[in-house]
Amino acid sequence: IVRYLETNKYCPMCDVQVHKTRPLLSIRSDKTLQDIVYKLVPGLFKDEMKRRRDFYAAYPLTEVPNGSNEDRGEVLEQEKGALSDDEIVSLSIEFYEGARDRDEKKGPLENGDGDKEKTGVRFLRCPAAMTVMHLAKFLRNKMDVPSKYKVEVLYEDEPLKEYYTLMDIAYIYPWRRNGPLPLKYRVQPACKRLTLATVPAPSEGTNTSGASECESVSDKAPSPATLPATSSSLPSPA
Repeated sequence: IVRYLETNKYCPMCDVQVHKTRPLLSIRSDKTLQDIVYKLVPGLFKDEMKRRRDFYAAYPLTEVPNGSNEDRGEVLEQEKGALSDDEIVSLSIEFYEGARDRDEKKGPLENGDGDKEKTGVRFLRCPAAMTVMHLAKFLRNKMDVPSKYKVEVLYEDEPLKEYYTLMDIAYIYPWRRNGPLPLKYRVQPACKRLTLATVPAPSEGTNTSGASECESVSDKAPSPATLPATSSSLPSPA
């Protein structure tokens, strides 16, 4: 839009004339769209912050608009909530007991029962590009789960897609990075896939239908040479 206004004096959307001498006066940054772009392009936020720091280090007398830390490039990816593929994510994984069992265990815990319940939680450090499928395979190998069972990973009570990465989970669900990414897992019987019996295709020159063969034989007219010779029943003239 800045390059457009260098040669045009009208808004490209509403065709209203902008300020003649200061065309950039009414321009506002779209924070929502910018955050989406930062999340879609890995490493873009980190590179942008570095470019801003390098610019203001080379031109220290340049005035920073609004004086915000983000404009000066002093905001870290952790503070912004942006993740990169090579970043290490801390997560916690525990067995999913279901909403009913969780509600039954609510209430005052006595004699250190809360510490006993936390013993099933495991903590891992994984790259942000790791998928849910890889995490499920890790749990299967770690616990020696037979192949007839399926390991499913959940966030709270919602099952996660196998192609989700940890970075996708951090963006989709309300995780504020104030602790490990809380995940759960459950083991269920795997659904058996029904296989349809395949009928072999008939080869050329072979007849697969016996009835059609009989019909084709009966439909053919007999050859005169094969008919038996019969004498006429009429008397011969004297």
